[in-house]
Amino acid sequence: MHKHFFKFDNLVTIKDILNILEISVSVFLLNNIKKDITTLEMHVSDIVSYKNLSINKLSYLSDKKKIDNNIKNGIIITEQKNICLMNSDIIIIPHPMPKLAFYKILNFYFDQYFLKPKLYSIHSSAIIDAKAIIGKNVNIGPFTIIEEGAIIEDNSYISERVTISKNCKIGQGSFVGAGTFIENSIIGDNVRISSNSVIGKNGFGFIPNKINTSITPHLGAVIIGNNTNIGSCCTIDRGLLDNTTIGNFVMIDNQVHIGHNCLIEDFCILAGKVGTSGSVSLGQHVIVGGGVNFSDNITIGENSLIAGASNVFNSFPENSKIGGSPAQDLMEWKKLIVSQRLNLKKRKK
Repeated sequence: MHKHFFKFDNLVTIKDILNILEISVSVFLLNNIKKDITTLEMHVSDIVSYKNLSINKLSYLSDKKKIDNNIKNGIIITEQKNICLMNSDIIIIPHPMPKLAFYKILNFYFDQYFLKPKLYSIHSSAIIDAKAIIGKNVNIGPFTIIEEGAIIEDNSYISERVTISKNCKIGQGSFVGAGTFIENSIIGDNVRISSNSVIGKNGFGFIPNKINTSITPHLGAVIIGNNTNIGSCCTIDRGLLDNTTIGNFVMIDNQVHIGHNCLIEDFCILAGKVGTSGSVSLGQHVIVGGGVNFSDNITIGENSLIAGASNVFNSFPENSKIGGSPAQDLMEWKKLIVSQRLNLKKRKK
């Protein structure tokens, strides 16, 4: 980690790491036969990538193909099957899912470091309507506007230069990043919205008219479930008549656009620069690669995977794996690419 931007507030030991991961001392010692109980008090000075692992530094390894025999010291989170392949001087923290364990540690110390100094308060420059409802332990940053009827529930953090318009609701423990604009939206608990996103504005609905084409007034809302993450510079349009709905535990990357009346169900993942036209529906557990574009009125069944940079013009059933432009079955698309390359080589010859 770059210590200019992050450092441990207190001394962190291997014992602390074991407590976070709920690993017993007996299991730890069983996997470190050259170590004794005093090892538990060894401090962790840094969190690094595997290639930078050295004494007192912590990392993780999931892929045994990446094991480097030149690395002879450090603290590594890895699966038990990898232990015999590593230098015996390396301190092993056994875990069946090393990457998940590593992220758990990052989340633990990241939240403590970044949220601890920011005491809950309402800045004097914030403009809060008398009819807004502000819960307990809420932070409202400088130059933020909270309009009439808005509800900010307990333990939420509203950053600087945020606008939360009339009758919107921000659920408990949610975070809204700087410069974000929210209107016509009901947002659940523990939602994280990064900086400069726009949620709940009018969608792109209109009837062409040679003399006077104008945007159709939208009457729907944006509904966002619990524990969802929305990246920076995202736009989510309100529904035309029905709502635009984002489910629970949805992960949305930076610069994603979601058009009016879309339905993004629970546990979906949308990588950066995904764009959906209106009335797109993604079932649960759909994973969308970066730069994918959807035409309007498309339905993708649950547990589907869409390769990056695809253009989706048709609906697909559940468990689909698709890619290309126009998007098609992923294996068929790969075969087509291989065939095109072979034909190109033949032409050159």
